[in-house]
Amino acid sequence: MSFVVEGDYFEVCNCDVSCNCVWLGSATQDHCDVLLAWHVASGNKDGVDLSGLNAVMAVHSPQRMTDGGWRVALYLDDQASAEQAEALGAVFSGGAGGHLAGLGPLIGEVAGVEPAAITFEKSGRSLHAEVAGVLAMSSEQIVGMDGQGPAVITNVPFGAVTQPIRQGTAEDVSYRGHWSTDFSGTNSFVTDFRYEG
Repeated sequence: MSFVVEGDYFEVCNCDVSCNCVWLGSATQDHCDVLLAWHVASGNKDGVDLSGLNAVMAVHSPQRMTDGGWRVALYLDDQASAEQAEALGAVFSGGAGGHLAGLGPLIGEVAGVEPAAITFEKSGRSLHAEVAGVLAMSSEQIVGMDGQGPAVITNVPFGAVTQPIRQGTAEDVSYRGHWSTDFSGTNSFVTDFRYEG
């Protein structure tokens, strides 16, 4: 399998800002609910164009994420053809060869891999994603000490995305899929991603 994809990414979780999990610590709640959203600006897998497509993953994990036993649901853009959906799933799943393959041993249950109507919007420091009828998530990036640029974290020991990551705050998050969660005013990380393999 050969792939290269790049674009916009953000995640929201129920941890207080800033999330301890990326520092190999325990979540600030008694479990971790994290929702991850990708918009592929350009890229392909084995020649199958994935440009313009979206993917969203929902994860429910124990308080210490590195203990494993994650429950995971993956939503793939229903605008994808069958061939594109297969390629998109291969890149963004925890399966062998995908970008998230290193997380595979942490996954205890794959609750589902489903096509869905996904929207992903970016405007200035704000990002918003929705999986129709299932999920809504928003993030506002935090401005750094200089009063202009984003607050940036780099070289953390644990994560699913390209670094550096920009610190944000989650807003109005709701998930009604394979489990339910709501939170706001909690942690968010944002980055421009590039995955290849």
